[in-house]
Amino acid sequence: MYKKILVPLDGSSRSMAAAEHAIQIAAGFGAQVVFFHVAPDIVRYVSNPGVHAAIDYNELKQEFASQGEAILEDARKEFEDRGVYISKKQVWGHPSQEIIQEAEDGKYDLIVIGSRGLGEIKGFLMGSVSNRIARHAPCPVLLVR
Repeated sequence: MYKKILVPLDGSSRSMAAAEHAIQIAAGFGAQVVFFHVAPDIVRYVSNPGVHAAIDYNELKQEFASQGEAILEDARKEFEDRGVYISKKQVWGHPSQEIIQEAEDGKYDLIVIGSRGLGEIKGFLMGSVSNRIARHAPCPVLLVR
């Protein structure tokens, strides 16, 4: 049933709980797991378009890339002895858009993602990455609290 599982990771305890669920599912189905991190679109983080913007941009981009790689590698190490094939991938962009695009392009059978756990009203007004993914993903989505 499940052969390819996408697990978006942001370094939070909820995303690691999602990874745990995905690993257990993958072990039961003989599926592969892809740990996926979306580094934020950093253009909006560079506040001054002046002379120092290129330096700030490059430093910020390198920092986000390093943090993302650390998140992915820590998760891979955490679950490497479970007998499940795990790969990792990092992209740049808006998290919900990139996760949905990856699910479509990679023909995933399942997305397992941590929930932010917003209250009902706040979640309704603000939305969340996990809610957008659940509404627009091309495959089933398991939200882990």
